[in-house]
Amino acid sequence: MAKEAFVHTRKSMAALTCSLALASPFALAQKAGKDDAKALQDLAQANMAEVQVGKLASQKARNPEVKKFAQHMIEDHGKQLGELKKMAQAKEVTLPAAPKPKHQAAMKKLQDLSGDEFDRAYMTQMVKDHGETLTLAQKTASQAKDDELKAAAQKAAPAIRQHLDTAQRLSGLTGAKSQ
Repeated sequence: MAKEAFVHTRKSMAALTCSLALASPFALAQKAGKDDAKALQDLAQANMAEVQVGKLASQKARNPEVKKFAQHMIEDHGKQLGELKKMAQAKEVTLPAAPKPKHQAAMKKLQDLSGDEFDRAYMTQMVKDHGETLTLAQKTASQAKDDELKAAAQKAAPAIRQHLDTAQRLSGLTGAKSQ
């Protein structure tokens, strides 16, 4: 009987040691990962906004190049959002269900426009949004503690830069204000 108690206690101690070994890095990661979780959420919200406004622009834009750009935003940012959602799920980070209020307000303004006026406003918004998102991606790539998040931001930055360059070019074609 004493031998059984010893084996049981030994197994319990081994399980406890294993649990502590797994929990300690997780607790440290949670503590250090607060900024990373915020960056992940912010990147996801930026991608959500681009997909939503891209869908609107693919319907409302008059200029064929603006429509093509909008479709490209839906595809690229949809893919990036999917990757961020998988990462967030794996890291147990809850993502917001909608873009930030500032993106929602911009979407609302765009919904009320049409024709060339819509194209100009959309491209102005795209220059602004992609400039901000590029800054966020670059900051995340250099400051993230999580290697996977850092790599994702490094991978996304060139695509965001390309989107910004295209948005700036199209802004000139539509007569949009450069930000």
